[in-house]
Amino acid sequence: MTWRRLGLVYLALLVLSMLLTRFLPPAPLALSSGVAPLTGVVDRIAANLRGAWNAVVFERDLKLENARLRATNEELEAQNRRLKLDLERYKKAAQILESQSPGLLTVASVTAIDPSPLLSRLTVNAGAERGVTRFMPATVPAGLVGLVVEVNRTSAVVLTLVDPEFRAGVTLEGKGGTGTAIGAPPDRLRVEFSKNVDVQVGDTVQTASIGGVYPAGIKIGTVENVLPLGANATTRTVIVKPAVDVSTLQEVGLLRPL
Repeated sequence: MTWRRLGLVYLALLVLSMLLTRFLPPAPLALSSGVAPLTGVVDRIAANLRGAWNAVVFERDLKLENARLRATNEELEAQNRRLKLDLERYKKAAQILESQSPGLLTVASVTAIDPSPLLSRLTVNAGAERGVTRFMPATVPAGLVGLVVEVNRTSAVVLTLVDPEFRAGVTLEGKGGTGTAIGAPPDRLRVEFSKNVDVQVGDTVQTASIGGVYPAGIKIGTVENVLPLGANATTRTVIVKPAVDVSTLQEVGLLRPL
């Protein structure tokens, strides 16, 4: 029975009780004694209905309060998630500023990854409105991600370091020497060094200041394989495993151009 039906029954019995007890003229003692049990029954029924009514109202109010508390809890959880994301973003920004470049412009979220097996490009949610321009390096604390090659009002496209169009001047950490890194899809780079550069498997490859695009010293990856020299070779080719898996990135830092 709904609370509306309970209310109607309660009101009907209340009216009946009033008619029996208040609006009838005084009856003889014998008649009063006969009516008393009926009046008592009506009063008990009315009391029970009042209790049922109060229980229905209490249950309704309790459900409303529980719904309000659930909504408040969900909002607090959402705020907590946003705060955690902001904290992670600030940590990444601080690491980039400290270890790579003081020219960090912003940290942007990756919103799309090019599905082509022959290309490697990311779309991020920062564009001209946030000061993003072409040829901004994209990095994460672990190393270089790539270069901004297209800018829209609210988004930008990053050419990653494993894209076949990627080029960067590089050097060996702690050894020197210069070379050119070229993207080698789907997940490696090919680096051409001078023939006389002493490069070994396990060496760290990082950006050099050649070309004036990337800040020097940003890690690119680790030498995975040194290819044999040809008879008339003038360069030494190595295969490099990137320090960053660009297929799993969620955010990147965008550096101001040099």
